[in-house]
Amino acid sequence: MTPPDKAATRTELTDLATKLRDLAFALDELNSVGPEGIEASVSISEWTYAKRVVPILVGKMMGHPLIKNGNIGATTEIFYIDAAAGLARSLNRWYRLGPSGSDETVLQ
Repeated sequence: MTPPDKAATRTELTDLATKLRDLAFALDELNSVGPEGIEASVSISEWTYAKRVVPILVGKMMGHPLIKNGNIGATTEIFYIDAAAGLARSLNRWYRLGPSGSDETVLQ
C-alpha cells in the first residue's frame, strides 16, 4: 500500500489477491514440510523486530462481534477498500462503509 492519495478510491484487487494467495501457499508449505524444507532466497542477520504503520479504519461500529453498537472501534489492517462501493476488508472481516468522518479518501 502506498501513502494516502486523495485520488485513490480503490485497492488494486488483482494484485492484492495474488499476494495473499502466495502468502497462504507459503504458510501451507511451511506447515507441510517444516522449517527445514523451506528454501529462503534471502538471508538477514543482526535483525530485530520493528513496527511500522499500517492502514486501519476507526469509527462508530454497528454489528461488530466484540464492540458494542455505536461505540468507537478500530479495525485490524485494511487490505482492500473501495470507498465508492462502500466496502472495506480488514484482516478479519468485511466492513460496509457509511459516511466518512474526514476529507481523506483511502490508501491504495
